[in-house]
Amino acid sequence: AEQAAALRTPLVGGDEVGRIESIVADFKRANGALLDSLDVRRFELLQLGIASHHAGMLPLEKALAEQLFQANLLKVVFATETLAAGINMPARTTVVTTLSKRGDRGVEPLAASALLQMAGRAGRRGIDERGNVLLCRSAWESAPDAARLLARPADPIESNFCLGYGSALKLRRRRPLTECESLIARSFGAYTARAKAETAVAQLGGVEEERRRLRALLARFDRSSVASYAKLQGRLEAEQRSLSFLRAQEAEAEAEEAEAQEAEAE
Repeated sequence: AEQAAALRTPLVGGDEVGRIESIVADFKRANGALLDSLDVRRFELLQLGIASHHAGMLPLEKALAEQLFQANLLKVVFATETLAAGINMPARTTVVTTLSKRGDRGVEPLAASALLQMAGRAGRRGIDERGNVLLCRSAWESAPDAARLLARPADPIESNFCLGYGSALKLRRRRPLTECESLIARSFGAYTARAKAETAVAQLGGVEEERRRLRALLARFDRSSVASYAKLQGRLEAEQRSLSFLRAQEAEAEAEEAEAQEAEAE
């Protein structure tokens, strides 16, 4: 963002600059106590129609950038993938500068769902007929890497919903028990839990069917015969392992003998 600002070429017109100044002035008046902890350079970038949006900013700063972007007063926003999640902020063009990011396990490739989410911001509904997505090539990522990522299906959505004691008490304080239960039942976490339970029940039916089939198969044999068969089967597997080991030793000995004969011949 600072490199773009170094060009000193405003991306917004006079009327837009006035609207930006008005919104920023309202923000400063409402959050005067926090101004000392904010980066003044970011306010200067806003006057040029440029903004940043990442986890290192205070929520109030990010909210200001979102407000200006939604008002079409920002022309370029340098952001992480979190900008594309859950916020209606479409753009004409999305530029993905790298196909990897730093995560909990170091630098790792972008998930297909993350790329799809960012690419989906390209194209403003009702304004643009199409949206453009540009994937940049780097020294570590090639065009085939981008093609494989684009062809990969979206990752399944997993719920991170976890209702702690504090949240449960706050919810219970404001709402009756039946409404609390209804809210939790309508959550995505509850939906995925029900889906997993239904899958497990279906799988259990198949396991029970296989169990009945095996019981019918073994019904004509008494317990001692089955135990003797299992013991013989175990002995057979042990003998097969021993045979494989002996064959490997024999092959190794033959190879050593062949090497010795070649050495003598030389």
